[in-house]
Amino acid sequence: MFVKLFADAGLVAVLVWGAVAGAVWLWRTRPKLAVVLPYAIMAGLTSLLIGKLLSLLPVQHARPFVEQGAVAGAAYIDNPGFPSDHALLAVVVVMAVFFLTPYKKSAYGMLLLTLVMCVARVVALVHTPFDITGGLVAGAAGAVWYFGYRPVRAGVSRTKS
Repeated sequence: MFVKLFADAGLVAVLVWGAVAGAVWLWRTRPKLAVVLPYAIMAGLTSLLIGKLLSLLPVQHARPFVEQGAVAGAAYIDNPGFPSDHALLAVVVVMAVFFLTPYKKSAYGMLLLTLVMCVARVVALVHTPFDITGGLVAGAAGAVWYFGYRPVRAGVSRTKS
């Protein structure tokens, strides 16, 4: 029961936690969204692109529950499962909170929840550790965009007038 809970609801919990952290940060600091949003959008799109490119590699295999003739212990989409979309999306949200907001402890907590979710998806036989690793790598790859980001104070531009 706990495996199914974490495997299925873990992603929802990470997304809600990330949305709340982002909303609180936006409410408190009111950053210029034109400065902040391009980083988050490009990071997410880059991670998605890398995930889709990884899915083209000839490393596809059947999901573990199919190979073992068992029943899946969690929800899944009828595809080979590499890379894990759950892992990819969760890492994209964790990276956005880590790099764009001052809430590092929340990001660490979200990362821990992401790892628990990933383990639960392996235990539920919907992914292999290789699938999960592919999702984590693809999700983290988009973070390269954040290395050019410098936090701005509310209402203050990065450029000199």
